[in-house]
Amino acid sequence: MLCDLCRKRNATLTDRVVVNNGAAEFHFCEACYKSIVRSGRTALEVMNEVAARSGRECPVCGTNAEDFAGGFLFGCPECYDNMREIALSAAAATQGGSTRHIGRRAGGGHE
Repeated sequence: MLCDLCRKRNATLTDRVVVNNGAAEFHFCEACYKSIVRSGRTALEVMNEVAARSGRECPVCGTNAEDFAGGFLFGCPECYDNMREIALSAAAATQGGSTRHIGRRAGGGHE
């Protein structure tokens, strides 16, 4: 099983927390767990932040929604999969609400 935080190394440690009368279980590699402990935050706090960024940040290159909004450029090919909804929303906003291209073609004609 991979680490829930870095998703690169094998998880060797488990942290269990009671949340809303239920149990949450997180699996970490030693490096990520040490990083959490050094930060002074709980595993639950860190994983809640990760969940909040999901779909809004590329875990491969770190490009986030705000970066994309600044220049409509992604940082790596994985961004297209990791932030698909943001890309589609931006395309729809620039195309009058549609994700289908409207406008000039490369040859100078209209679609």
